[in-house]
Amino acid sequence: MGRYLIFLCPRCGMPRYGREGQKTAKCFSCGFRIPLDSGKIRILLRTESSRIAREAVERYKEKIRLHGRRVLNL
Repeated sequence: MGRYLIFLCPRCGMPRYGREGQKTAKCFSCGFRIPLDSGKIRILLRTESSRIAREAVERYKEKIRLHGRRVLNL
């Protein structure tokens, strides 16, 4: 079992999650290939559970839907 990172796409701001140690992840919203270098992306959360990672991304997307893209708190 690995650790998961929840982060924002630097191009469009949509949340995404991926496994710690991955080199890149593709944004499902804009298609941007995100380099998973913690110095270059905004990490919102780290967790051991893929379920928690998925739920956090869904909560963040719901807040964006209700309040716009500039929501920062999970």
